[in-house]
Amino acid sequence: MSKPFEVIIKDSIAHIIFNRPEKRNSVTLEFWTAFPEEVNELNDRGDIRALIISAIGPTFCAGLDLGMMTEIGLGAEPNEETGRVRGHFREQILEMQKWASCIEEARFPVITAIQGGCVGGGIDLICAADIRVASADAFFVVEEINIGIVADIGTLQRLPTIIPAGIAREWAMTGDKVLADRAHEVGLINHIEPDHEAAVKKAFEIAENLASKSPLAMWGTKEAINYSRDHSIQDGLNFVALWNAGMLHPEDVTTSAMAKMQKKKPVYKDLKDRIYLKKK
Repeated sequence: MSKPFEVIIKDSIAHIIFNRPEKRNSVTLEFWTAFPEEVNELNDRGDIRALIISAIGPTFCAGLDLGMMTEIGLGAEPNEETGRVRGHFREQILEMQKWASCIEEARFPVITAIQGGCVGGGIDLICAADIRVASADAFFVVEEINIGIVADIGTLQRLPTIIPAGIAREWAMTGDKVLADRAHEVGLINHIEPDHEAAVKKAFEIAENLASKSPLAMWGTKEAINYSRDHSIQDGLNFVALWNAGMLHPEDVTTSAMAKMQKKKPVYKDLKDRIYLKKK
């Protein structure tokens, strides 16, 4: 079975393109598992400096494919012990959360280029990204409340750290459609472009800029921001001090300074690949 996305890598920038436009890029069980596997493989390489996620068709992501609910099973069969069944379902949810967490945990920055509808699982995904670009026709819906579900893949945890918490509550509790201008106004979207093509182009411009920086410094910056989001200011200060004490690389600093003086593009070493982890 072919993957529900394609992957293009050029000049250290990876591009994952969702390619189920006939299904509005809704997320099937196979999609839930294949996507984190692909992102983790890119993360293991060490030479990827940025990742762009976009989609083909009028919809970025319509969220959960409702047919998947039958596949994962929501209820106990006759004579099954309820506690074990519900415990198993919890494990399935934790596994599904990797759909979004994988891009937050990646060593490189992730940019999403969004067009049309970004619904349910699509919101989970973009909230875990570092930078979000949208076309003017984009709209956003925290759909779970509309189908009787508590959003459980990351929206309720991440969205209130990106936009004002009161607005995040409103979106999550009403399930209302939010247009691109409003999403940009409150800070969910970094840039709005006229159309899908322009949004993807903008995402590449940002990715090329990010890819030109020290990958070690970029990794550390992302780690420090994510850590500080979930800890006190003092904890965050201590974390970044420890990071730089252990990982600050004088060669990268020298390379950056010399390139700036000479008005040249700096050339940095890739991160070490993590393939050895797969061999154990």
